[in-house]
Amino acid sequence: MKSLAKIVATVVYVGYAPIAPGTAASAAAAILLWLIPGMEPVTSITIVLVLIVVGIWASSQAEHIYGHDASKIVIDEFAGYFLAVLLLPKTWLLLLLGFFIFRFFDIFKPYPLRRAERLKGGFGVMADDLMAGIYTNILLRIGIWVLNTV
Repeated sequence: MKSLAKIVATVVYVGYAPIAPGTAASAAAAILLWLIPGMEPVTSITIVLVLIVVGIWASSQAEHIYGHDASKIVIDEFAGYFLAVLLLPKTWLLLLLGFFIFRFFDIFKPYPLRRAERLKGGFGVMADDLMAGIYTNILLRIGIWVLNTV
């Protein structure tokens, strides 16, 4: 089980990237979403829910190996990015904007993201990135709405 947790928590070892492993995991998520043909909303929601549940488990297990919220644990960034663009139109521009906005929120952690990061276990590892994903999704929806009303 430790091996499976390591594979999942590091997103098939993307977390071992020597520079910016969280950014690498977010980029991997963006590329994967670009390459996957259109998904039904139920499929997209199911994938995000599975990533969250499996991510909480894997990051909780991986903390025993790497330490709390270690940089090698990147399933949180991967799942957070999926949430950031959940149920939005799949265009290269939106995926790219989502990537940069998500990374901004994940790095700078506006309130209450920093507080969520302090939670214990796998839930704490995942919580701030999931919130960054929600913030990003809301901001992208506002941007789409504004552009459609102009």
